Order: sequence, then structure tokens, then C-alpha cells
Amino acid sequence: MLIVIEGIDGSGKTTMAKFIEEELKKRGYDVVVFKEPTNSEWGRRIRKAFKNRNLRPEDELELFIKDRIWDVKYNILPALKAGKIVVMDRYYYSTIAYQGALGIDPDYIRKLNEKIAPKPDLVIILDIKPETALERIRMRGDKPNRFEDLEYLRRVREIFLSLKNKNIIIIDAERDMEEVKSDVLNVVLKYIRGQNLSY
Repeated sequence: MLIVIEGIDGSGKTTMAKFIEEELKKRGYDVVVFKEPTNSEWGRRIRKAFKNRNLRPEDELELFIKDRIWDVKYNILPALKAGKIVVMDRYYYSTIAYQGALGIDPDYIRKLNEKIAPKPDLVIILDIKPETALERIRMRGDKPNRFEDLEYLRRVREIFLSLKNKNIIIIDAERDMEEVKSDVLNVVLKYIRGQNLSY
């Protein structure tokens, strides 16, 4: 099973992915968490580009696709074939939202990704206001990068909220983290039980 945690930077994705991993392991599931961009050659180039701000949106998209192909081949598919629950801290929905907000057609990005990456079983979008996100980023001691400009994040959030599918669940992440964790865990457990997976 492939579970994806999405949302703008500062929404709590990494915290939530680790939380889901811990809670499912307590219940006897075999779980692994992967984060994108990866540490592949392509992922390292993406992070370098974040700092240098020197790539066109089309070039960024190409790097994300190459990094995801690597991730699918070496991480995601082997874990799924081994029967693990895979939790993704970001996946191609981030590419749809972030590169879409730079002017590339979101539907084109989605189709491009679905040719090379397995579709997730469950997508949880942690929704927060960009203002809240930037405050959280500063509070953790980080400087916002180019992908964390207020107006830009507003466009990114709009695209995230426009994504519609029966397997996409939007969770209000403005609330206390414990409330958010409780809601997310309930969604994940209900979905797993619906798949007839036993403890």
C-alpha cells in the first residue's frame, strides 16, 4: 500500500510521516518512509537548485521526474513488492502543485508522473495557510527558499486544494498537532481496514 503525505512547506509532512510509521509499526505493520527529493544525483541537484535559484521551471520538472524514476526503481517498487506499507513524505502531487504554480499545466505534470510512478492508494493533504507555513518555517530556524514566497505558496495551495479524487483527503493542519495526528491516524487506519488488512 502506498500512502502519501502532501502539503505546502511548514504543514507538518515530515512529522506526520514519522508519526504514521511509528503508529502502524506499533500495530504490527511493516512500514517504510521515503522522502522526496531523494539523495540521488537528481535529488541533490534539485536541492542545489533551490539554493542557487538558477533553473527554469521546465528544467526543474525534468529533474523531479528523473529523481522520481530513481525513487520508484530503487525504493518504492521494491518496498511494495516486499509487502510493505510505503509512506511518502512528498510525491508527485507536490510536483503538480509547485511546478504548476510556476506556470506548467498541472494536468500535463500529473499525466507525465503517472506514466513513471505508481498511483498512491491514499493521499493526505495537510492544509494550512501560507502565512502559517512561513511562520512555522521561521520558528524552526530555517530561511524560506524560493519555493516559500507568500504569493507563490498561495498558488501552490490553490492547486493542492483543487486536486479531487476519492482517495485524496484534505486535513485542516492549522489546528493543534495532536488533533491533526489523531485525524490523520483515523483516516489511515480506516483505509487500511477497508483493504481487509488484519493486525
